[in-house]
Amino acid sequence: MTGGAAPPPPSPRVVVYGTVCLDRFVAVGEDGEPLPGEASPQRLLPGGEAFNTATALAGWGVPVALTGTALGNDPEADPLRSLLDDAALGLPRTLVPDMPGAVTPVCTVRVFPDGERKMGGRGFDRAVAPPPLPPSVLTARPLFAVDPNLRQPAVDAAVTAAQAGCPVVAMDFAHVPSVVGICRLLVTSRDVLRREYGDAFDAEAVAKRLVMEGGAFTAIVTLGADGCVVYDREEGLFHEPALPVRAVDTTGAGDTFRAGLCYGLLQQDWPLRRTVRFASAAAALHCTVWGGGSRIPLARVLEAAGNS
Repeated sequence: MTGGAAPPPPSPRVVVYGTVCLDRFVAVGEDGEPLPGEASPQRLLPGGEAFNTATALAGWGVPVALTGTALGNDPEADPLRSLLDDAALGLPRTLVPDMPGAVTPVCTVRVFPDGERKMGGRGFDRAVAPPPLPPSVLTARPLFAVDPNLRQPAVDAAVTAAQAGCPVVAMDFAHVPSVVGICRLLVTSRDVLRREYGDAFDAEAVAKRLVMEGGAFTAIVTLGADGCVVYDREEGLFHEPALPVRAVDTTGAGDTFRAGLCYGLLQQDWPLRRTVRFASAAAALHCTVWGGGSRIPLARVLEAAGNS
C-alpha cells in the first residue's frame, strides 16, 4: 500500500450563498415564557438560511460549497466556528471567512408548543459578506442558491453566477427585479409577501407575475401548512399540498424546501411536479425535529414523497 495526497473534494453541484449565524433556541409556553428546564442551558446550533439549506443537501449526499457571512472575533464567533467545523457536517468552512472586527449574527428563536416560532436577532444588519467567489467554484456550472440577507453582495453574487451559466435558485428576492429575471427557480414565502402586500395578496397572481412579467422560469409561493402555489413557463399553474405532520419546530422549513428543490433539479429525470413534491415532503419532515439545520434521511423523504 502506498501513501499519497488525499484526492481533492468533488466539485460542488450546489453553491449556497448567504446567511450563516448562531441560533439560540428556547422552548416557551403559550404565554411566551420559557418552559422549566428548557431555557438553561439554551440549545446552540448553527443556523441561517444558507447553512440550513447547505446542511440538508450535504446530508443527502450532494457535494455542496457553503459561502456566507464572515465570522468575527466577538464572543459568539468561537461557538459558531466549533459547530461549523464539526467534520460530521461535511461542509468545509473554506468560503465562510474569518474577518477580525466582523459581527457574528445571532438569532434567538422562541419555539411555541405548536412548533411556530418568534425570532429576534442581533448583528444581521452589520453582517459582513464574504469576498467574491473564485471563478473556479462556478466553472462546472453548479446550481447557485442564494438568500437576500447580505443585501447587494448577494445580488451581485447571483448575477455573477447566472453570467457564468449557473442555474440560480433564489429565495425571497421577489422585490429585486435584477435577480427575478435570472432565476431558474424563485421561491418566496407567504410571510414575506404579507410584509409587502398585506393579507390581501393573491398567491397565484404573484407567482404568475414573477414568471410572465419578472422573467423567472419557475416561481413558487410557499404557504406553510397550506402547501405551495407554482407557476412554471412550461407546466403552467399548479398547487402542491403540504404533507401533514405534527410540528415541533418550523424554523428553517423554507430553507429545507429550497434544498429539496435543488436536489430535485439535480435529478435529470425528475419532472417539476416530482421535485416540488419532494421539497414539500422534506420541509414537512424537517418540522418534526428541532433546529433550522435538520438532516432528515434521504430515504425517509423519498418515501414520504412517494419517490421511493
